[in-house]
Amino acid sequence: MVMYGSMNPDNKSLDFAEIDISDDQDRSSASIQEMIIPERENPSAQQPPLFTQELTKERRFLLQARDFADREGEPAAYAPFMSYWPTYEHMSESQCSWYFYWRSEVRMGRYPFTDLSYIFVYLYELIHGVGWDKPDQGYELMVKIWDAYGEKYPKLNGYMADWISDFVLVHQLDLPLMDIVTRSQSAKAGELYDLELTRLFTYEPSALSFEHILTLSDYDVERSKFYLDGGKALLEEYVPKVVILVDSFLQKTTGKKLVDTFYQGRGKWIERYLFRSAIYDADMYGRTFPLHISQLRKCPPLRYYITQLVRCTENKLRELQHFKGRLRGVTLKQETETLIARFLDKEFTPQKPAGPIISIDPGRLAELQKDSEEVRSMLTVEDVQSVEHVQSVEEKLAPDHLDHHSGSDQEIVWDTSSLDEEWILFARQLGQVHLEALYALKSEDASFSLDRIAEKYGTMPALLLDEINEFAMETIGDLVVDGESIAEEYIDCFELLQR
Repeated sequence: MVMYGSMNPDNKSLDFAEIDISDDQDRSSASIQEMIIPERENPSAQQPPLFTQELTKERRFLLQARDFADREGEPAAYAPFMSYWPTYEHMSESQCSWYFYWRSEVRMGRYPFTDLSYIFVYLYELIHGVGWDKPDQGYELMVKIWDAYGEKYPKLNGYMADWISDFVLVHQLDLPLMDIVTRSQSAKAGELYDLELTRLFTYEPSALSFEHILTLSDYDVERSKFYLDGGKALLEEYVPKVVILVDSFLQKTTGKKLVDTFYQGRGKWIERYLFRSAIYDADMYGRTFPLHISQLRKCPPLRYYITQLVRCTENKLRELQHFKGRLRGVTLKQETETLIARFLDKEFTPQKPAGPIISIDPGRLAELQKDSEEVRSMLTVEDVQSVEHVQSVEEKLAPDHLDHHSGSDQEIVWDTSSLDEEWILFARQLGQVHLEALYALKSEDASFSLDRIAEKYGTMPALLLDEINEFAMETIGDLVVDGESIAEEYIDCFELLQR
């Protein structure tokens, strides 16, 4: 007996009825038999999986690129090719033939005309380590392809600046990025430019350019009347020099560099997406790369100070060039303004002409000796004093005597073979007067020796030392003379400065 009920949709009441299901034994058995559920078979052994994991297009490209890495291209006809995110799979047979022929030419240093899509495929190969053995080689190949086709395809510039920078980062190459970043307007607005600005201010201030400094200035110097009326070259030359000078001055007087003095922020960590818009398998180097960025361009105190340095420099240049009008509102410390003024005054002071150079002609000297011998043989010398007089004249004309006379003023030489390149460049800019001054600084009576050298060359000791420091700032990026002595950290570099 089974109770059966139904629901009334109007009043939702339940009605029940009784049904008798007591039939004969066979019918009951048949009903039960029909309700039996068969055993479940093992699906893994009988059926394929519902879905399989397929290779991504980036992984497929990587595997294909490795297969094609050593393929040499036979001469083939050019076949146009345009595709968004191009790969080998998008190429026809004729396009593949042209691509591998073109790639072989590129690997030989020849860059025939081709479509941008072919160039992208080649760059994707370089990104994935195909076509080079060492990362330095990969970097050079990417730069060369950019140089070869960047003018033809300006669209390439935005991609290349980012991709080459990413390549340098993931391979930890010891290469500056500023030259790469500044080739792209979009990259100049990004975090890599801030990263490079911080590096230059911290470790290589001598490499700062006029363009770099203007990104930190609120004064639009390029619209200045002085800039437009002939002062462009002067500002581009001397603004960086002044910033470098003040940076070194602050470090010497306060122990902190310019950027450390005015930028008090801690910076921020970011995750930079690698090889954006490229066919790139993230299993190679990861999807992102962590960078610590100091946002110098967003630091008001630093921007204000750089602005004042630029304006102060322009005012002094206006004065030196007798240009009417001065910029108002320059608010630097008096000692800083004096430092800048003194530096620029010295730069524009006419150099005194060097004294006449006296040289001895060995041939002419030999002729004089010969004439002297002939005269002596013709004379009958009766007076011993006359003979001694002639001998005295001969001794004065003799080369040995001349060498002895000049020995008291021997030249100063500096063996820089064991020093770094920037020190070699520094040494090349120094004249004999500067070498003598540096040699004098190594002595105990440096002040007295400097006075004698300055008097000898018709100058002043302070100017000599300033000139030495100026050359040092231009080459090694620091001052080597502190007061009237060689800076302690550089004493060893002048050890081979000898007479």
